[in-house]
Amino acid sequence: PAGNPMQNFAAVLTSRPVRFGCALAFAAYSLYLFMNSWMPTYLSQNFTISLALSGLLASLFPAVGIVSRAGGGYLSDRVLGHRRLPVIRVSFVVALPVTLLIAHSSSVGLIALLLVVAGFVIQLTFGIVYTYVQESVGSDVSGTALSLLGTAGMTGAFTAPLIAGVLIDATNTYLSAFAYAVGSAILGLGLAWVAPES
Repeated sequence: PAGNPMQNFAAVLTSRPVRFGCALAFAAYSLYLFMNSWMPTYLSQNFTISLALSGLLASLFPAVGIVSRAGGGYLSDRVLGHRRLPVIRVSFVVALPVTLLIAHSSSVGLIALLLVVAGFVIQLTFGIVYTYVQESVGSDVSGTALSLLGTAGMTGAFTAPLIAGVLIDATNTYLSAFAYAVGSAILGLGLAWVAPES
């Protein structure tokens, strides 16, 4: 029988993979929503292209998720023997330098290519982190664990565009906002490297 909701919540919080998974989801969704929300404005303000074209280029970022979200599961199950963390590590290892390159590139074409790469690798994490957490707890509390994970991810998604906007307004430059995005990638990479396998 299902336990008391507070007991279930306490039980999932004692799981190290759940705590790591929530932090990883926060970092991944922060990075994703920073890119997804600010890139059209960044491109239109810093390059001689229209807002419509910059929006079209920025749409490449989420569009590749159709492939990458399923691809992460395939790699984990078929290539890595159901190990989840290597996929998450690769995601952040690649996302970190790509985010830095986007911030410093002066070529719209290169940025468009980098957005495809960033969108692919960042979204590799999304499906995997849910599986990682679900496999780390008993079936009687898996719903609670996934709810906690979803809350952590949505918190990252909600706060990242706001924090980026505050940083841009305070410094009058996008570099500070990109520094926040790079920090999110560093956080995710560090966590993925020390997290326990499910």
